Amino acid sequence: MPSKFEILRQPDKEAAAAEAGEYLNSLLLENKAQPALLLVSAGSSLALLNFVGFNVLGPNLTVCVIDERFSTDPATNNFAQLQKTDFYKDALDSDVSFFGTLPRPEDTAESLANRWEHNLRKWRTENPFGKIFATLGMGPDGHTAGIFPFADDANEFHKLFEGQAWIRAYSVNDKNIHKERITATLTFFKEIDAALGFISGNEKASRFDRLIKKQGEVFELPALAWHRIPSVKLFTNLQ
Repeated sequence: MPSKFEILRQPDKEAAAAEAGEYLNSLLLENKAQPALLLVSAGSSLALLNFVGFNVLGPNLTVCVIDERFSTDPATNNFAQLQKTDFYKDALDSDVSFFGTLPRPEDTAESLANRWEHNLRKWRTENPFGKIFATLGMGPDGHTAGIFPFADDANEFHKLFEGQAWIRAYSVNDKNIHKERITATLTFFKEIDAALGFISGNEKASRFDRLIKKQGEVFELPALAWHRIPSVKLFTNLQ
């Protein structure tokens, strides 16, 4: 079944973020009575959580990040950044569950990836009809979640992100200053029922154009995998 891919444009970043946040709020409200799993992107996408009202939160909701930087530094770790938000405080007060991704003292990137994958698969087994939602962003290089392009090595890309694993730990080497990454894979993307995309910044314009026109291959432009998700609403100020 082809993806329903809708683009909603606003004149500026703030208006696009507000519209995206309001959509996320409505999505969670509509599904409050059933089990739901929300995976959130870090960076500017975290601001979307400011629009989620206390009334949409409850014990049926589980939240985690969609990718992680393997670090105990609270200024680097994505889950640590999530913990600083008002959304996180309100969610705790509302009995929302979290899959934490702060490394334990004995953790390696692989052990954390294995625990995270175990939690996701356990949730799916316990909630076979539960809904999975995600907020997604795109970097200037076309990466999404923690999935970076491998334009010169399609086989390595396929091995990392399109195998059986839902979560993978790997090193991005010189692709990003945060080298040790743990991310949901494109295989896991198949489990997502609906996603909210948020893109702003003129430095992303060329890859945004390729994304909406479906130009190129996913190993060159990982955000093209958004088209594999059944329902995507993309909020942007890019024209």
